[in-house]
Amino acid sequence: MGPPGPATRLLPPLVLALAGVARGTFTVAAWPRVAVVAFGGSVTVNCSRGACPEGDANATLGLETALPATPGPGGLRWQSFRLHNVSRWSPGPVTCSGRCGDAEANASAGVLVYQLPERVELEPVPAAAVGDSRNLTCRVRAVAPLRNLTVTLRRGAETLRTEGFAEGAEGSASVAVSHALTVTRGDHGQDVTCHAELSLRPHGPLFARAAAPVTLSVFALPEPPQLQAPAILEAGTVANASCRITGAFPAGDIRVTAALDQEPLNVTVAVAGDTVTASTALSPLIPGPRELSCTAAVATAARTARRQLRVYRFPAPALELSPAPAAAGSEVTVSCRAGATEPPEARLQLRDADGGVLAEGPQPRLQLRLLARRDDDGREFRCRASLAVGDSVVTKDADARLAVLYLPEIPAGGCPGNRTWVRGAREALSCRAAGNPAPTVVCGRDGVAVATGEPEPVTRARAGTYVCNATNALGTRSRRVTVRVEYEPTMSESGCPARRVWVEGQRRELECRADGDPPPSTRCARDGGTRDGGTRDGGIHHGGTRDGGSHHGGVARGRVVTRADGGRYVCRATNRHGVAVRSVLVTVEYRPSLGERGCPERRRWLEGTPAELGCAATGNPPPRVSCAKLAEPGNATEPGRDSRDPAGATANVTRAHAGTYQCRATNAHGSAVRNVSVAVEYGPAGVTVRVLPSANVTRGSGFTVDCGAEGVPAPTYTWVLPPAPNLRWAADNRSVTVTGATTANRGLYTCTASNRHGRRAGSVVVRVDESWLALLAALGALGAVAALGLAAAGGWYLKSTACKKGEYNVRDAEGSSEAACLHRHRDPRAEVFGIQLSPP
Repeated sequence: MGPPGPATRLLPPLVLALAGVARGTFTVAAWPRVAVVAFGGSVTVNCSRGACPEGDANATLGLETALPATPGPGGLRWQSFRLHNVSRWSPGPVTCSGRCGDAEANASAGVLVYQLPERVELEPVPAAAVGDSRNLTCRVRAVAPLRNLTVTLRRGAETLRTEGFAEGAEGSASVAVSHALTVTRGDHGQDVTCHAELSLRPHGPLFARAAAPVTLSVFALPEPPQLQAPAILEAGTVANASCRITGAFPAGDIRVTAALDQEPLNVTVAVAGDTVTASTALSPLIPGPRELSCTAAVATAARTARRQLRVYRFPAPALELSPAPAAAGSEVTVSCRAGATEPPEARLQLRDADGGVLAEGPQPRLQLRLLARRDDDGREFRCRASLAVGDSVVTKDADARLAVLYLPEIPAGGCPGNRTWVRGAREALSCRAAGNPAPTVVCGRDGVAVATGEPEPVTRARAGTYVCNATNALGTRSRRVTVRVEYEPTMSESGCPARRVWVEGQRRELECRADGDPPPSTRCARDGGTRDGGTRDGGIHHGGTRDGGSHHGGVARGRVVTRADGGRYVCRATNRHGVAVRSVLVTVEYRPSLGERGCPERRRWLEGTPAELGCAATGNPPPRVSCAKLAEPGNATEPGRDSRDPAGATANVTRAHAGTYQCRATNAHGSAVRNVSVAVEYGPAGVTVRVLPSANVTRGSGFTVDCGAEGVPAPTYTWVLPPAPNLRWAADNRSVTVTGATTANRGLYTCTASNRHGRRAGSVVVRVDESWLALLAALGALGAVAALGLAAAGGWYLKSTACKKGEYNVRDAEGSSEAACLHRHRDPRAEVFGIQLSPP
């Protein structure tokens, strides 16, 4: 232990000073309270005192001990002492003593002597089978003091045992700590450790020592190996044997060896879970009984399995044919021989290809003679040797095939004389011929050879007759082969025109000829109709077929054509190789016809409108239609032209267009004629208004105002005239008669003729007791002529309208413009026109 540091040097005076202050007496202190020192080592004890009331010069400080000690560094009130070579296990305490005048004071410190263990050791643990018990022992050598020692045994991180010690004999001692452990598979590979701790606390440090760990080895070998190997084995051959160990642990540590009659064998080991399998190859060369053994070992355990083998010698037999090859009709010798066997108990059999026995007997030889025939070519023979080995019988065979030479033959099965191919497929003109030597087959047509090896695409050109020749060294044979090429249907324009023109009334049929092999069946149906030719409107069927197929519904051959037969048809040609489809458009032509709907028999035209005598005719091809007015032959006109007018005349309707026309529709198949009656209508025209007997009427006399006009339809008439009670109208309203004329009957009489095309008006002025010149003078004086625009001819009139009560509306003679509403009392012009009565 080194000299005390600065803190150590200052501590004793500080403690002493505090003690003196607190107690007011002389004190001594020792530090440390317990000095810790290794056996044979050195340690320092510090002594300190308090202040001396009589003066520090009169104070002393010393150490009392049985151990060798020398003073060390010191100060005014403290002194260190070095204890040397502490070789006593119980040296007792050391005492610091001080004197101050007559006063004395003491302080003691203990001395703790220790020794660290020389070594910590774990005894080896031998390998143990699962379930065995093993003692784990840890030894701690030469340690003191024992009361401060703790020993701990651990398995991995698990504490198995911890042990402390009571005070023992003085000095150092060695101790052993043991623990009995029953091992399991989980203990395999675990480390056992031992830790020794010497604790000097609180006065000194904690010392720890550990032993080198010991690894546990645990094993299991519960079952003997299972040895599998053949019971018999032929010398010189190779066979496999296996040795299987189950439940072994640890499987990767299992050692497997194998031997044949104590001769070691090479093994290959495979591990799967807790199963170990060793494989080896057996190849004994010497016949006789042999012993195969297999040993599995792990740690201190080992198990062995044994199996007896019987090794035999058995050469293969030999089979000979003489002569080889043989000509048909010659004699052939068949010989079966076997070599030496061990054991020497082999038997021979000569067999046919179907397994029938031809001859048998003991080794070494069997022989058979036969006459070679054509059918014997390729005949197989078998020589079988049998050897009994233990409880087993081993057989070996030798085979030979008899070759018989003969001329080529071309069988029907290998070269059919009739072949049917399908266009587009791949075929080869192959012919198999028999013969020995094997013949060469060449096929050709018209002296030209064709390929017979790889299949080639079939075309129609490959159809025909071929000659195939099979040739070998003995001669040649021939065979004729006929090839038929079938193909799917096709339809062309020549056999099935896409457009047909028929004439109504003729006897026709929709025929379509298709090409194909087998000859296809052809059916036609209206587009959208059924497959068998039926249609919703009666349809047309069939195309004739190359094989004269029957019709299926629709129109029978030679049916009369109607317009309903026109339209688009789909024709399908079918055989077993496919379907060909072609669209056919049938157009039915027919003579013209003029019906009421397209050419009405009666027409009404309106004067002044465009003249159009339109007649729509039916017919195919579309007919040309011309119309001419009767009684004017040669004046055929196009519709809309007036046949009476020269070329360039107006195209508008005039009254001259009325009459009867004959329209003729013409195409390549005939004509149709229809008479059309044309009536021309026009609005009222030429309206005349007359007063009979005269427009100058004497008061009290009678007169009639008559109205006349042209128009189609005949016009109807309405009047506007001075109201009076003495008026009488004719039944057709064309005239009005006045009896006993008065002044109320004078004025403007207007007649309006109307039909659906318009109206026209005419007026006349009736004067009663006045002359026409006097009337004009009166009008001039009132300014009416200027105001109303009256013409001398009397073109103005008055009629009652929706004017205010008591007023009349004045319009011109044509009724096209209003003038004014006149009041009969307030406007003098009203009196001029003779309005005498109150308005209705």
